[in-house]
Amino acid sequence: MLTLITKGAFPMNFYEEIPSSQIAAEKKYFVSAIFKLLPYKQDNYEFLDNYFESVLQRLIGFNKISGFQPEVLTIMSLLEYAREENDYSKYRKAVLDACGLVEFIRESGADA
Repeated sequence: MLTLITKGAFPMNFYEEIPSSQIAAEKKYFVSAIFKLLPYKQDNYEFLDNYFESVLQRLIGFNKISGFQPEVLTIMSLLEYAREENDYSKYRKAVLDACGLVEFIRESGADA
């Protein structure tokens, strides 16, 4: 279970605790959503940029409620890089690296 904290007068989120199972489900979603970027790029998916935006927005929200984990920032950075990359091999590496980092997102408090 992930316990969320408050920083100064600004609460980082409205919830005190998020069940680990919910974080695990969100991580599965992220792996799936990020991996979809590979065939979308190959197929020249018309709404690829919109899809990137949607995934990044969800990551931003998740980052806020999960206590600003550094792995999430790195995932977002890799996705922003991939979003602008025209060389498919570099694009693919960035996307797969982002998928791999999802595994390292904590599902429990900082002591876990």
